[in-house]
Amino acid sequence: MNLAHLHQRGWGYGSERSKAQANRLYELGVRDVALNPFAYTRSLSRPDVNYGGDPTMTDDDLRAEVRNLHDRGFTVTMKPHLWAWQFMAGKGNGDIELDAAGWKLWFERYTEFAVHYARLAADSGCATYCAGLEYTSASRQNPGAWAQVAKAIRAVFPGKLMYAANWYEEYEIFADWDAYDLVGVNAYFPLTGSTVEALVESWRPHLDNIERAAGGRPVVFPECGYRAVELGTAKPWDPGTGPLDPEVQARGYEALFRACSARPWFAGCWWWKWFTDLPGEDDLYVPADMPAEGVLRGWFTA
Repeated sequence: MNLAHLHQRGWGYGSERSKAQANRLYELGVRDVALNPFAYTRSLSRPDVNYGGDPTMTDDDLRAEVRNLHDRGFTVTMKPHLWAWQFMAGKGNGDIELDAAGWKLWFERYTEFAVHYARLAADSGCATYCAGLEYTSASRQNPGAWAQVAKAIRAVFPGKLMYAANWYEEYEIFADWDAYDLVGVNAYFPLTGSTVEALVESWRPHLDNIERAAGGRPVVFPECGYRAVELGTAKPWDPGTGPLDPEVQARGYEALFRACSARPWFAGCWWWKWFTDLPGEDDLYVPADMPAEGVLRGWFTA
């Protein structure tokens, strides 16, 4: 499960509230939690990657969170994110646009950010590190650059390394899978059908494409999930609103488990998402107190 930090002292990583949610996740059967520290950029057209200035998520908070999760019996994954205010208008990591000089500077700054949290992850005993996620334009325009990021991370982090590629195009054009232990795909693929069986069948072409792109490597989904709304499985990437329908979310969970667990190369997933306290940000991806929570319990504790 991706465990999202609430940006308020006493509500986020390292807090007693987060401990309570960890206990709930453990009872649900979750055994690996991904933590998401942030860097920030002022614009997607600038090579800015700034980190360390969030007073609600200090390095000590992250260390405390990892320690608390380990004490409860979890394996921990460190999965840093980048944030820009343009994301509020529908943009994403894949929309960064720079010239050649800008990309060079961006990767220098990004590598510094990635290595900082990789060192923290190593010192804290994290098992897996995610080097980046959904930087489609960076991947397309800079083949070989993510291999260099991986090399820098491996100098400080001894665990497994993955990159989380966007489900739309990036995982198929990513040039640097050989530098990583795990092929990561953020699996917000559009599904068709209104029954679990139809949704399972609609996974088939997506899984066949992933298998071809992975070339025999193990595959994980660093993110996957469905909102509890009418079009939750048809447009899993869409954070917009819609008529509430928790059963759509539950069917999406069940179909993913059935379809993906049947593939021998599938090595697991981190669901998107849960918060360090609930209801968190009232995000309809959260399966808590929804039928999807029962689906998770059934698969994780069977």
